[in-house]
Amino acid sequence: MRVLAAMLGPVAVLALYFTVPLASSEMGAVGRIIATAAALSVLGFALLWLRRHDTNLPLLILLFVLVAAIFSAVFFVIAINRPGEFDGITTRIDALYFTLTTMTTTGYGDITAVGQLARVLVSAVFVFDLVFLGLIAAELSRLMSRRRRGGADPEDAP
Repeated sequence: MRVLAAMLGPVAVLALYFTVPLASSEMGAVGRIIATAAALSVLGFALLWLRRHDTNLPLLILLFVLVAAIFSAVFFVIAINRPGEFDGITTRIDALYFTLTTMTTTGYGDITAVGQLARVLVSAVFVFDLVFLGLIAAELSRLMSRRRRGGADPEDAP
């Protein structure tokens, strides 16, 4: 149950990514708006549930997925509205794929940031990655310290 509840947030974020109207042709879809509201509700529930736990790892995973979805949406909107900024982004899947290959430093090279705005935003992804790796390392260190002390949170120790 705990794993299932921890997956609700990332699933809700991805549902939002695929339902929020981003292109002018998507603005009038009532079903899309209803799905967006439902996904926002699930995300809110997941955030409340995750805050009750003794570890921040599920929140960090949710943060990673949320930032990936936000960058993907931004990349998609830029690719649609400013042709020439990206080479290879024509769909939301393309944008998500590009974002994830960039965030994981895989970078196959089939989609590239060509324009100056695109390159600045991709650089922001690199900075996020560095900060995120630091947050993960700090959380893992905190959890290991707590285990060595017999389960007590090191922040609560005198």
